[in-house]
Amino acid sequence: MAEATDTWTKEAVRRSIRERFRAVPEGTLRRWSEQLVGRLQAREDLWARPGMAALFGGLRNEPDLVSTFLPWLQARGWRTVFFKVGQAGLVPVEVRGPQDLRRGTLGVWEPAGDEPVRTGDLDVILVPGLAFSARDGARLGRGGGYYDRLLADPAMRAQLVGVGYHMQLLPDVPCEPHDARIPDLVTEL
Repeated sequence: MAEATDTWTKEAVRRSIRERFRAVPEGTLRRWSEQLVGRLQAREDLWARPGMAALFGGLRNEPDLVSTFLPWLQARGWRTVFFKVGQAGLVPVEVRGPQDLRRGTLGVWEPAGDEPVRTGDLDVILVPGLAFSARDGARLGRGGGYYDRLLADPAMRAQLVGVGYHMQLLPDVPCEPHDARIPDLVTEL
């Protein structure tokens, strides 16, 4: 992929990242995921005082935050939420473990329950993306705007941490004023 992503459209960057992922063997993705989870666990600045954290997952090109990270976080006293995808956007719902998760219509993990948590109660949100800008934290999602709308909520006070693989980190990504910027990123490296 060319480095001059500032001239690329969002869809061109999405296509390029998806092509990159298709070329990565399943075993490599698993190894990267394990390394990334280890890097997340090492971030004591995030996890020193228990609170409420929002996680994500379920797609092939996303790290596995359910198998080991979710129980690790809960063992440290953290409450965890996943987002239910609805017409009104992303709704945080608390989960007590993997048994509380189901595949949603978009293929991502969603909570089986329906009792929403207030957005303002979230302390840390791990944010997925297809690409992240190394220059300014711009994030390129999958195109639905779900996270952009969630993160624009005036009640939002959570610390935002982008989570993705190093190959998703680009010098720049196309960004519009309504697109969320994520000041912190954790990768497998």
